[in-house]
Amino acid sequence: MGNKLKLYAIWNVAKSEFIKWITNPRIIIAGVLIMFIRSFAVLPMLEQSEKYGEPLNVMEPFIAAGNSGMLALFLPLVFLLLISDFPIMGGNTIFFINRTGKLNWFLGQIVFIIISIFVYIGTILLSCMVMSKGTFSAEWSNAITKFNAAFPDEAGGFVSKLIPSNLYNQIPILNAVIGTVLLIAMYLLTLALLLCLMKMLYLRGAGLLSALTVIVLGAASCSLKINVMWIFPTANTLMWLHYKEILKEPITPVENSFLYFLILIAVLFTANLFVLRNLQFINIEQDGM
Repeated sequence: MGNKLKLYAIWNVAKSEFIKWITNPRIIIAGVLIMFIRSFAVLPMLEQSEKYGEPLNVMEPFIAAGNSGMLALFLPLVFLLLISDFPIMGGNTIFFINRTGKLNWFLGQIVFIIISIFVYIGTILLSCMVMSKGTFSAEWSNAITKFNAAFPDEAGGFVSKLIPSNLYNQIPILNAVIGTVLLIAMYLLTLALLLCLMKMLYLRGAGLLSALTVIVLGAASCSLKINVMWIFPTANTLMWLHYKEILKEPITPVENSFLYFLILIAVLFTANLFVLRNLQFINIEQDGM
């Protein structure tokens, strides 16, 4: 692509894009999502813990949010709205390209989107921890694991669907948190690479539609629990779907989902580089980008 890797140039692009992203009024949508998570997951879990008489583990609300079938639709959808114009290819883009070269500009965009993904997930994680009013522990709370035994008439209630026994019977809580963070991050990076590829092909609208279709079909197939769900990122993101309720034998190893995402990301990243090689940054606004 005719230019050398320059780390300072990559970082300058990433920093500039992140500042524009975090100061965009659209970022308030993330706050709306957090309030929805509070109403949908955190408050019901707090009510259950109060009834049981013991606090939650601070990490449990985030695990519930990251493994909820409903939020499996909203978490990526909100992020898609926040990065719907990614990568921005107007205004001072030509200036950056002339100074950094196409490759450094592109890698700067990737660094930016990775930082944005972890800021997004980290904000949700910290918000859930604060709202949980719980305690730090390396163990699942009794309010989650023993509630059904203490209140058999309420067994199988709403909260038990947020954190099903497939999770707390099979996975240590720290592994559940780390796995949830990484799988969601890989899912969001997949969507971002898809958007970037279609944007550089002058197909921004088709890129948004494709990403939206992946999100919706993935969430729908998980809801129906049909085998085709493993084709989509959503099922591979939900850790509890990988395990049976009691038996230690997994339905499908979590490692397979990490491999699934690594292959998908590698293919999309390579496709982006191929398109970038022949991309001309001329009249980009007029060309419908």
